[in-house]
Amino acid sequence: MKFLLRIAAAIDALNTAIGRWMSWLILFCTLIGALAATLRYVLDWGSNALLEAQWFMFGLVFLFCAAWTLREGGHVRIDILSSRLPSVVRVWIDILGSLLFLLPVCLLIAVDSWNFFLIAFQTREASPNPGGLLWWPLKFAIPVAFILLSLQGVSEIIKNLAVLTGARPLPGFHQGEH
Repeated sequence: MKFLLRIAAAIDALNTAIGRWMSWLILFCTLIGALAATLRYVLDWGSNALLEAQWFMFGLVFLFCAAWTLREGGHVRIDILSSRLPSVVRVWIDILGSLLFLLPVCLLIAVDSWNFFLIAFQTREASPNPGGLLWWPLKFAIPVAFILLSLQGVSEIIKNLAVLTGARPLPGFHQGEH
């Protein structure tokens, strides 16, 4: 179990580092939005590349911060019933939810989106708008992000199994949070 917990810790560290780094894109997205608005209203000049850069950065934040959010327990949960259950039952719900829903969906999206990336890469897909950006690099981010989310799901399963075997303490569940 110690070896598996080291793997989980490495996955946690990877996704935390990526999530923190990607969260800086929110600042850049805001600055580019302000720049685009300023250029449009002050100089009467617009740029499709600036607008698409905002969309891409928002998409990257959403994709690459999902695993970090899972690690931090920040995803939406339905706590109406589970908040009344014992902690051990909640741990089992997390394990089964990850095995039956999270991992299959993430792996399906990762595999399926890989084909969309390959087509976009082979055709050098770009924006149909004048002055727009290449789109295929963003399509590469989709399978990568879902693989990272899958890895984080594996990490959460490992940590929850460690709880069940006594290698880790029971999590302190609170009303409405994990």
